[in-house]
Amino acid sequence: MLDLLSRELANLGRDAKAGCIETILDRHFGSVVPDSQTVKLLFSNLGKSKRVGQLENLLGCLRQRGLEHDVYLACIAITACRNACEWGTALDILKNTVADHVELNTITYNAAVSACEKGGQWAKALGLLA
Repeated sequence: MLDLLSRELANLGRDAKAGCIETILDRHFGSVVPDSQTVKLLFSNLGKSKRVGQLENLLGCLRQRGLEHDVYLACIAITACRNACEWGTALDILKNTVADHVELNTITYNAAVSACEKGGQWAKALGLLA
């Protein structure tokens, strides 16, 4: 089921709207919030497929369903972005996580720095260290 869900989300394309993602989540989970292990695997699969443009919308949809936005979820999402060389999306997720008053840890910052490094964005990476 997770592979099918990952494929459906990946096939939506980079600019998938939250409503499309919500429809897919409804089809697979109903109104139930997926457990954290499922979310981790889903984000990982999207990262491996190099299709993480919709990660922010997916994260938003999951949060609307009641999934708590925490440092671990942010780290998983940022790591998936790093693996897909999507440094901009990684920084957006980091920024939104901070805006949600989630206390970040060294691992999360390291993932964001690594995403910038992988994308050749050294100035952005150094900015995170300041």
